[in-house]
Amino acid sequence: MIRSPRKSLLLLLGVALASGSFSNSSAADQEEPVIEVRVYKVAEGKMDEWERFFHDKLVKPQEKAGIKILSAYRTLEDENLFVWSRQFSSKANMAKERAAFYQSDDWKKVLLPELKQRALIEKVEIVYTVRPSK
Repeated sequence: MIRSPRKSLLLLLGVALASGSFSNSSAADQEEPVIEVRVYKVAEGKMDEWERFFHDKLVKPQEKAGIKILSAYRTLEDENLFVWSRQFSSKANMAKERAAFYQSDDWKKVLLPELKQRALIEKVEIVYTVRPSK
């Protein structure tokens, strides 16, 4: 059975939520981890290059900023779609953790220029921010 990208994304969300990465404690939403699920349209013929760039260069700097990379997938329906998820420590810390990555010299002076030069990403298709259902 072939699933649509939307069904595949919903399945991925279910896997991410069931993975045990979250605490289902009764703490306020501001204290619970939140996940961001991102879907990228990779430039035609550049998926292998994008995957190497992603895993070799983008994971560690984000983790250094407090952002945990949870998953990364190629979709079966469209060879140019890449779906990945990352976890922020809490909703309250999202802006701080994003800024720690996107305002870093590593991102601004090295990674972003290289990403633009290589023209790996055609479009950011979808971004969802989710938390566990109670």
